[in-house]
Amino acid sequence: MFPESDVGLGGLGMRIAIFSFICLVSQTPAAAQTLADDFDSGNLGQGKWTTQQVLSHQMKFQQPGRCAANAIVIATADGDNGLDCEDDCQRAELRTVKSSWPAFGDEVWYAFSFRVEGDVPSAGSTRFVISQWKGPGDNSPVLAQRFDNGVFHITVQDNETRRVVAQAEGDPEAMFAAQQLLGKLDRSDGRAIEAVKSLQALDQLTKSQPELSQKFFNQDLLKSLRAEGTQSDSDRVSQALGLNDSTLVSQFSAFSFVAEPEKYLGEADIEILPEADRKLPDPQEGWVDMVYRVKPGRLDNEYGPRRKGEIEIWANSQKIVTVRGNLGATLKSSMPLELRGPYFKFGTYRLRIPGTFNFRFDEFSQAPTQQDLVPICDPR
Repeated sequence: MFPESDVGLGGLGMRIAIFSFICLVSQTPAAAQTLADDFDSGNLGQGKWTTQQVLSHQMKFQQPGRCAANAIVIATADGDNGLDCEDDCQRAELRTVKSSWPAFGDEVWYAFSFRVEGDVPSAGSTRFVISQWKGPGDNSPVLAQRFDNGVFHITVQDNETRRVVAQAEGDPEAMFAAQQLLGKLDRSDGRAIEAVKSLQALDQLTKSQPELSQKFFNQDLLKSLRAEGTQSDSDRVSQALGLNDSTLVSQFSAFSFVAEPEKYLGEADIEILPEADRKLPDPQEGWVDMVYRVKPGRLDNEYGPRRKGEIEIWANSQKIVTVRGNLGATLKSSMPLELRGPYFKFGTYRLRIPGTFNFRFDEFSQAPTQQDLVPICDPR
């Protein structure tokens, strides 16, 4: 479990201390998993949320909420900057307090309602996270609700490799086919990364500026991007981009809504089991009720939960998808971390986008079992 190089009394003492620390933090009582907030009071629930990544003017309470009373609204406007950002981003998020974080590895259920309003570009993909779960060691969230190019979708992570597991628009089967092809590319191959970025740029330009594309681009090129061209057309495009498999050229369009497509390159030990013909609802059209079952785990963890992780997702009372596999970051004994989480955040975390965006959130509940979740007020 610990490096063999830790020899001698000092090394033994260090290993004992680390082991004791891991045992201690893994014994968090199950009661710490329970949290609920309906926001009806028009104030943040006492001792439920932390505000270090949101400014006071970005939060307001408005009626009607999901259940007719208040909902909290996280608003992002042109002049807003991001708190705790590494780049030119806009960040306004609320996070559950640490006392409510579960012991890492425990099964936790989450339920909440949300909708989105405002200026949402349908092209020009940028990182756009609207809810996320982060566990120990995670860089990108192990589980995230995203809104790239105005398309609501959900992603999971195997270390640094990302996968879409559900979406609200488009053709899911075509998206999964393109994602599988991306998974065969080498994520360390710079030319492959540039090829995928070029495919995305071409596809988005043809969708956002069709007349301009018709005027300046070869028609055979446009047909190959829409899976309407000949095999030779796709071959020529793939050769120009340095891709070995021309199939990706004709199938990539179904995947082009995602930001940072290079993060989907390479293998991931993730099994995605979607329900037949089940898309996510569009949060631009009304309230969406989400339920998540999250049980962290990886087979290659050196401490903590050493088993496959599991995630199940429902939307508006309909089962959408089941996900199993190596989820989140590998826990290495050389870098011991506190076994708490994943913790939940909601709001806006995106690269800068013009306009005003409102994220409405309501009826949040977190519990160790589905039965312990607080029911949504009325059936649809």
